[in-house]
Amino acid sequence: MTGYLVGGVLIALTAALAVGGAVELLTGWIHPWERPNVIRPVPHGIGLLLVGSGLCRPASVVTFAPTGDTLPLLLAAGAVPFLAGTGLVVVSRVPA
Repeated sequence: MTGYLVGGVLIALTAALAVGGAVELLTGWIHPWERPNVIRPVPHGIGLLLVGSGLCRPASVVTFAPTGDTLPLLLAAGAVPFLAGTGLVVVSRVPA
């Protein structure tokens, strides 16, 4: 029961990250605590989308606990968009 609760909270957090990235791409709105640091909003929005989707997979995998050799593959498949999104978020904050 606790695993489902923790998994649900993690999935809600990752969905909020992805929604924040989509809102940033569609409207240009950035969270107030991130405004002073973000120089390029488009890579930042794409990065938030990738981070949210990359974190959603491990959160759902840990919640439902697959058996066999699929666990490492699913976790690695979630790590790829997470790392790409983190790189885009870093790029969006570095001056040209």
